[in-house]
Amino acid sequence: MASAQLNLNLNPDPDSEELRSIKRDVRFVAETVTAILENLPVQRRPLSDASKALHVRAVALRRNGYCPCCQRTPVCGIEGRLPAAEFDHWFGRHRNGVTETWLVCSDCNRRLENPEFKTEKRSCFDAYQAALRPFLVDGQSSMFH
Repeated sequence: MASAQLNLNLNPDPDSEELRSIKRDVRFVAETVTAILENLPVQRRPLSDASKALHVRAVALRRNGYCPCCQRTPVCGIEGRLPAAEFDHWFGRHRNGVTETWLVCSDCNRRLENPEFKTEKRSCFDAYQAALRPFLVDGQSSMFH
C-alpha cells in the first residue's frame, strides 16, 4: 500500500503561484459564506414565559383584554391568552424583549407584515408600550417582585 506524502512548506514563497491560488480559493470561500449568511432568514427568537405573562397581564389590565393594535378582538383575560392571540416582534424576528414585542390578534399579526399597515399602527404600538411601562421596574417585570 502506497502512503501519501504530505509536503508541508512552513515558509512558502509569498509570490508563489501555489500560495496565490490558495489565497484566491480562501477569498472565494469567505465571500460565498458571507453571501449565504446574509441571505439566510433571521430566526425568530421566542419570548420568555415571563415576557409572555407580562404582556397578558398588561393587555388584560390596561386594554381590557382587547388587541392593542385593532382594539376590536379579544386576545386575553386575567386567566391567560386566548387562542386567537399571537406575540408580535415589532422590530424584527430576532428581537424578543418586552419593549420590542406585544400581544395582538392573529389577524393584526399577519397584517403587520405589510409595511404600510405597520406604519399606520406605529402609534398603537407606542401607546401599548406606554401602557406597559408601569409593569416594568428598571427593565424588569414588577409582577415578579
